[in-house]
Amino acid sequence: MVKRISPFHCAELFVLSCLWLSCSSSPSSASRAQDAPRVGGDMIENVTLSQDALHAYVSSDTLAVIAQDLTAYFTATNEGRWDDLLHHFPMHKKPGDTTFVKSSKEALDHWTERGVKNRTAAAEIVYASPSFSDGNQQVVLLNMQLHHFVEFHPQYDGPRPDGMKGMVESNYGKGNAVYNEAPLAPGDTIPLRYWEVTGLNRIWAVSHIDSAHWCFLPPNFNETGAAGMMGANAMVEALRHRRANDPTADQ
Repeated sequence: MVKRISPFHCAELFVLSCLWLSCSSSPSSASRAQDAPRVGGDMIENVTLSQDALHAYVSSDTLAVIAQDLTAYFTATNEGRWDDLLHHFPMHKKPGDTTFVKSSKEALDHWTERGVKNRTAAAEIVYASPSFSDGNQQVVLLNMQLHHFVEFHPQYDGPRPDGMKGMVESNYGKGNAVYNEAPLAPGDTIPLRYWEVTGLNRIWAVSHIDSAHWCFLPPNFNETGAAGMMGANAMVEALRHRRANDPTADQ
């Protein structure tokens, strides 16, 4: 059962992998490409806020907390700390579901052991919607410049990574990802294979109404069997607001 789960859909828990739709725009501090990733390569230190292109419709205090929690989310993924990663999944929508937690961690361990790694190098928020009420939670739609890698290390023995273009683009946006291969060390016969993502990516931030702790869902979460994580009204309102107020909405 675990082996049938896509490496994109588990490594980001319906996310960053699991994950994201949108298109690239002009380069920023979050979209600098590197020649070849290395083991333990660039890791995100902090999710930043754009200094010259930020369009935010939540308070600065709220946005600061969201950015802090999003940093923790990306860092947990980078470091393979699955308990911490799941801490930023909206479990208030699945209270007491220990089976989900167990199967998610097993899937994440499975793909990590097989050589698949998701690594976020940088993220810069350029848009944050107002907070919309959605039952027992509040919802904020974010758009960011993302620099991210999906790496296939030498022990990976699954389907050819270079044949995953459609899957990668469905998660990260058409034109946002480039496939590369590079040896980890001179003379290596099996290279590190990877997709490098640079461009605009959306993500949903959700928080229980009685909490200041933010969790995250990819933009296409409703296509991964997780439609119950958010109501249609809040989603439509947030998307409508972005179309009207985010200058990058058409990019």
